[in-house]
This record gives sequence, structure tokens and C-alpha cells, in this order.
Amino acid sequence: MSGDIDPVQFGQLLGAVTALKEDVESLTSSVDGLKSQFTGGKGIVIGLTIAAGGIGAAAHKIMEGLFHG
Repeated sequence: MSGDIDPVQFGQLLGAVTALKEDVESLTSSVDGLKSQFTGGKGIVIGLTIAAGGIGAAAHKIMEGLFHG
């Protein structure tokens, strides 16, 4: 058995490696997009939580003024 690589097998291997590289790049792009959405979503959730707390406190003060005033 010789150490030479069959040109057809080498071409198939090269094609498979190229396809794998494209798949990895596509998945990396998808993961980056998901991370971006998660980071943005987390910021929105924190903002909404803070806003809800402020609205709740304001509503409490209004109710307190109406019933205790």
C-alpha cells in the first residue's frame, strides 16, 4: 500500500472540509444573532421591571392619597 492519496478521494475530502467550514460559519453567525437577541431582550426585561416598579409605586402613592387623604 502506498502513501499516495487518491486524487478523487482528496477532492471529496476537500469538498467535505469546505462544506463543513461553511456550516460552522453559518452556525457561528446564528449563535451570534441569538446572543445579540438575548442580550437585547435581557435589557428590555430589566427596563420593564424597573418601569413596572415605578408605576406600582406611583399607583400606591395615588391610592394612599385617595383613601388616607
